[in-house]
Amino acid sequence: MNILMTDGLFKALSFSIMLSTNTGCNARCKSCISRITPSVKSIDIKLCSIPRVELGLRTAKHHRATHAILTGKADPTQEDDGYLLELTKLSRKYLLYVDMHTNGFLLQKGKKKEGLLKDLTKAGLTHITFSIASFSAQENLNFMGIKQNPKELIQKAHELELYTRCSLLLTSSTVYNAQGIMDYIYKAGANGADAVVIRELWIPDSYNQKSTEIFEWNKKNFVDMNPLIAEFEAISENKDNEYGIRRLRDLPWGVPVFSMRNIFSDAEHGVNVTFARCDDSVNDVIIKSIVHKPNGHGYRNWDDNGDSLY
Repeated sequence: MNILMTDGLFKALSFSIMLSTNTGCNARCKSCISRITPSVKSIDIKLCSIPRVELGLRTAKHHRATHAILTGKADPTQEDDGYLLELTKLSRKYLLYVDMHTNGFLLQKGKKKEGLLKDLTKAGLTHITFSIASFSAQENLNFMGIKQNPKELIQKAHELELYTRCSLLLTSSTVYNAQGIMDYIYKAGANGADAVVIRELWIPDSYNQKSTEIFEWNKKNFVDMNPLIAEFEAISENKDNEYGIRRLRDLPWGVPVFSMRNIFSDAEHGVNVTFARCDDSVNDVIIKSIVHKPNGHGYRNWDDNGDSLY
């Protein structure tokens, strides 16, 4: 599919805002590079300049992006509430949708940010993506290092009418096969989630000594996504399959999109299912996201600071 704009511009799907240089995440996910990234002292943490974010949003809109994403190496909810609200309002000024990628730990009942999600929704948040390793409490704790209540988080977002997505990272120690994925999708959907994205562990071609522990763990626990996609395709060919899986369409870079429907207590409810890799769709025609960093610049991807757009 050639979606290069007629004026020669590439197409950007989204605009990701790395909220700050903070690397001290409140979770300790076994696969995450932030676990070995040196912590930044609070007095040295740099936030994004609002005027530069606005420039980035204008750039993203020019390149036909529809989504702004609040994200970072630390969990976004760890940032100041006022800062998050300001960025949410600004993002809605330029783009149709605003998403936040979070583990949701601080949004849970009894935590200090339990009212934040409602405030963000009022400010213009339209989507939320929860990183949930497993619906098994023990597996989740073992992998993420936090006590998370996925049911509470999903239902809370659902009640606020946010488009609610769950992010599942495939690993041999959590969810790793088609049946496990089906169970995960069903549990997410039964609690009100609208979508599930299934992600593959990232293993770079080379890595430094400091990151050896993380990436060796990733290599050991890596699960290849391709056979699972093929299995979903095969299941979807039977329209009466027990999982309610249907194939909808392909993403611009060729990965199929599925749905699970007609099996939930709410007959009108369904769950969109996508598969994703870190290196999907980085070319001159379409990019997944313009990545805005606290240094004020926007890039074609997370890792190459030399490939800047502004």
